[in-house]
Amino acid sequence: MFVAKQSRVFSIKHLRNITHKNLNGNLRHYSSPVEAQDEPLGKQFYVILALIPLSIGLYTVSRPDTDGKLPAITKFINGFSHYQEKWSERNTLHTKAVEQAGYERNLFNSSTRKRRVVDLKFPEIFNTGSPFNVVAGQGPRNMDQLVAHYSKVNADEEERKLRVLKNKQG
Repeated sequence: MFVAKQSRVFSIKHLRNITHKNLNGNLRHYSSPVEAQDEPLGKQFYVILALIPLSIGLYTVSRPDTDGKLPAITKFINGFSHYQEKWSERNTLHTKAVEQAGYERNLFNSSTRKRRVVDLKFPEIFNTGSPFNVVAGQGPRNMDQLVAHYSKVNADEEERKLRVLKNKQG
């Protein structure tokens, strides 16, 4: 017990003698008084000072004359107005081309009588998977019945569409 008290007293005395690093560095900044230095106004002040007369000058130049004549700045801006006409013509042509492409796409998609079935080159792709831990009744199955069923459904649908088309025409 005496050893524990002695070590505790030693550690407390030891902590009192340690100078902390954060205090050690800050003391030297405040140790000697520094003379007051002039602080410059900075670049921002002079930029703002220059912008005030420039903005007043730009405002006076942008106003129309007493004769009603357009100022030079307005003439310069109006020099780019021909781009607006050019862009509107280009946009009109682009819109017409997109509409025509959409019309032709619908025309070709609805007129062809091809089978709308994805032919699987490998129908057993549905049966791929791990052969382990398969739930009862969920294992690989014979795909021939499935392929035959959907082929029949698609053939019946095509016949129905053909009959409806003939009834509309005749």
